[in-house]
Amino acid sequence: MPKKFSIANQKRWLEDYENGKPEASIASDSRCDLRTVRRGIEEARHQRDAQVARIDLLKQALLKHQESLLRKLGEILSTLTMPPQDLTVLSWDESGQSILRKSDLDLEDLVDDEASDDLKKSDSQADMVEGMLRQHLRGDKLWKALARRERAYSLHRLARIALQNQVITLLEEETGYKLEARGDVPPPFLHSYTAGDLFYRRTLVDAFGDSKNNGWQDDIIADTGTNCVKYRNSILAETPGTANECRENLLKAFRKMEMLPEAIRVVNTYEELEESTFKAKQAVEEIRLLGLVPGVCKTCRRLGI
Repeated sequence: MPKKFSIANQKRWLEDYENGKPEASIASDSRCDLRTVRRGIEEARHQRDAQVARIDLLKQALLKHQESLLRKLGEILSTLTMPPQDLTVLSWDESGQSILRKSDLDLEDLVDDEASDDLKKSDSQADMVEGMLRQHLRGDKLWKALARRERAYSLHRLARIALQNQVITLLEEETGYKLEARGDVPPPFLHSYTAGDLFYRRTLVDAFGDSKNNGWQDDIIADTGTNCVKYRNSILAETPGTANECRENLLKAFRKMEMLPEAIRVVNTYEELEESTFKAKQAVEEIRLLGLVPGVCKTCRRLGI
């Protein structure tokens, strides 16, 4: 019965052969047939090539895995932006999520849901990548920084909604007219998408300390010919016979808006959001600058890491 040789023998034959030793000498030293040596060298070469190929595949798979993790970090980073200072959270008309239907809204739940969506809105594959990223960075300060930023964002949006509510309240209280989104109701009334929007934005301008264009109030005029109060080319109110009185009441309402604690709250939460956004971005960038995501996940373990 022919003598069997282990893979270790075959690897040694291949090494000797590649170092210049003739096959006949290898066969003589191993006291076996020349054909056995040739077959053993070929088998060792195939095994080595297969192992190199597997290692190369694993390297490519690991590289793609890391690229997907780094890409996910980039996506998270892209969400960490500051909203404009004049951001309006709810619409001034009756489409979508409207401030005019505030009695039907749980404002805090609305804010939490929307702020959460900014980071979590993705397809199932992206969710899987985020899950792997969380496994890699289990316990990392990144997640606390993102959670703090998300909460700050929610609180800021809530502050803006509260300010929108107060702007509506003051406008309606001081003028005695309702804000309406449609123009098919009989006057008098205030146009929500012009009056509400204008006084909300101007309140924010003052709250953030921008003193430019303080003469904007001079552009609010009572047009007794059309029974309207206008701001430049926009109609703020339709008030038959009371345009002058309505204009004065609108400005009176604005003077009260300048002292609203809700406006101060918007500024304070904006500053808190700015700080938490900076720290969250910093936490993401620290990992991205490494060029790889440390730690392991289930995918890594399947790759044998």
